[in-house]
Amino acid sequence: MADKNYPEAESPTHGGDIISAACFAGLAPDMILDFSSSINPLGPPPGLYDFLEQNLPAITRYPDPLARRLCAAIKAHYRPDADFVPGNGAAELIFLLLRALSPRTVLLPAPTFSLYERAAQSAGSRLIFHQLTAESRFRLEHSRFCTAVREWRPELVFLCHPNNPTGELLEREQLLAIAKEVNAVGGLLVVDEAFLEFREDYRRRTLLAAASPDNVVVLCSLTKMFAIPGLRLGFMAGPPQVINAVRAVRDPWSVNALAQLAGEFVLAQEGFVEKSAAAVSVLGKALFESLSCLPWLTVYQPTVNYLFLESSAAASQELQRKLLSSGILIRDCSNFRGLDSRHLRVAVRTAAENARLAEALALLS
Repeated sequence: MADKNYPEAESPTHGGDIISAACFAGLAPDMILDFSSSINPLGPPPGLYDFLEQNLPAITRYPDPLARRLCAAIKAHYRPDADFVPGNGAAELIFLLLRALSPRTVLLPAPTFSLYERAAQSAGSRLIFHQLTAESRFRLEHSRFCTAVREWRPELVFLCHPNNPTGELLEREQLLAIAKEVNAVGGLLVVDEAFLEFREDYRRRTLLAAASPDNVVVLCSLTKMFAIPGLRLGFMAGPPQVINAVRAVRDPWSVNALAQLAGEFVLAQEGFVEKSAAAVSVLGKALFESLSCLPWLTVYQPTVNYLFLESSAAASQELQRKLLSSGILIRDCSNFRGLDSRHLRVAVRTAAENARLAEALALLS
């Protein structure tokens, strides 16, 4: 039964909105199988729950405003070359960056993660959109994007890598070429690597650990790989003047005590990331193959832990509503700038859960 304490709601409009989905479907939240948020299907590292339970007394003390132990764990695990600052999830850091820098112009590909646009609007920045096309399968052609940088001369450029929701990737050399063009016009390139750690070739692709141009900022999220979105944890690495500007506007206690402890614990679990990336690769390929059997569904090759879909039958909103009646929540992508009601995104979950999704979609055809 649905929880009577929750008011009625419209269908969910962003990933992970389980409460809205439950209200809309008339189900209890724990009855919803969430394919709308792309979280590690293996769940958190074993032992995290017990560790946090043992450390619950930490909530009676203020958290360390400098997050010293967490920062040491981040440095040991990610080996960033640049200065960095932790935050209450990557989302907080995106808003803090725009608040700290107040760039006059911000260049975004479209479609991409919508929070960049919202953060830029909150800072009063002028937004310039570089439209990705269905004809190119929404790939960002780096040479065309470099031309847009030269034309518009933005002070700040966002690239989600891999892109959300399409999953498209660039080669490292292409990213560096874009960074060079952005630097030539005096701008800052922000590369969001929230999902990149699900790649088995992560170390080769990340801009964190190898020397990067001094106009590059890298955003990282711990919530996806380590399956702790409810705790909110991420960090931003980049030039000292940028990181110091973010520190100056940041709430000193934005990373709570349990989040700091969780970060220390999960980053100490050797082999967990590699095991997760390997599992996601296998699960993603299997889900791709099962969904590709549906003639009305175009399935984009997975690059990380989610799949981008295009429906030639029912609209994405209708598909979302129908699946919700079976207790399955998918991401309707029609509210992404540059997409429409043909487009959806689904997370890679366990083999049994992925089979349930494929069966439910097959019944809709």
